[in-house]
Amino acid sequence: MPRILRYFLIAVQFLTRIPVPGQLATSEEELGKAATFFPLVGAIVGGTAALVFLASVRLFPLNVSVLIAIVFASFITNGFHEDGLADTFDGLGGGWTRERALEIMRDSRLGTYGTLALVFLILGKFIFLSSLVQSHVWRWLIVGHVVCRWTVLPLCSWLPYARAEGQGKLVAKQITVSVFLAGTFTLALLLFVISLKLILLVISIVTLITLLSGLYFKRRLSGITGDCLGAVNQLAELGVYITALAVTRLSL
Repeated sequence: MPRILRYFLIAVQFLTRIPVPGQLATSEEELGKAATFFPLVGAIVGGTAALVFLASVRLFPLNVSVLIAIVFASFITNGFHEDGLADTFDGLGGGWTRERALEIMRDSRLGTYGTLALVFLILGKFIFLSSLVQSHVWRWLIVGHVVCRWTVLPLCSWLPYARAEGQGKLVAKQITVSVFLAGTFTLALLLFVISLKLILLVISIVTLITLLSGLYFKRRLSGITGDCLGAVNQLAELGVYITALAVTRLSL
């Protein structure tokens, strides 16, 4: 199997429940290099969610179709990133010290802060997407899922991993400058469904979300965890949809 194809399939296997031939065994180095394709995997997730939306909207009202697309995207990714968001909010909301926050984030049980974060997240996605013009929803679904998976690259390039071990560390410790640049180039190529002006706006908003989140994690945890990566992923996606709504309202 060509190496580049192997890296792509590893990325698909890591981020989604899409079947991959042979269930590839993965080394840390390979997983780090596979991160180059995270935005491309986002395009697959967003693209299929967009197709589900376009099929659903022929039968159901706009808001019902949006909800179906959101549920589908969560299903195809096993709720991987949503779980990270919930654990992060539980840990940072309930842990007053770095050690206690990391301990809570390891707990598989869902707490009050995590529950509220998930409720507000899903509600936000639903409201923002449902408020868009119907013909624009599918485009922003793709953009949102592509961009949010890019956030892993700058965070892992910038911040150390906060734990001695963990699934997220397999990615974090292997992100190199070349992987970051390649992933960013892939991101730029995939944002073909909106104008250059909107691409620059979206990337600026998501970069700001990533930067502020990273600074907060650095202060509270002295680094990042896999849960933190999932949290920023979801916050970035939500930020894209807020931006889309603002652009629509302002007719930019």
